[in-house]
Amino acid sequence: MGNFLILTGLVVVAVFVPIAVIIGVWANVLPDVIAEYTSIVGVALAIIFIIGGNLYCMYGDIKTGRYSK
Repeated sequence: MGNFLILTGLVVVAVFVPIAVIIGVWANVLPDVIAEYTSIVGVALAIIFIIGGNLYCMYGDIKTGRYSK
């Protein structure tokens, strides 16, 4: 049940929130600045996730001695 709640939260954050922001801007309910800030935050989080994931994988390889001779 816990994994299902995590998946549901991920879908809400990744799909429904951006669509709600886009529709809100399109319907003139939200200002255009919110769409700009949302996209900037999304790009920043993607960069952090990619770099952080790579560093985590490299740390795990170094910790286990995967590439030591």
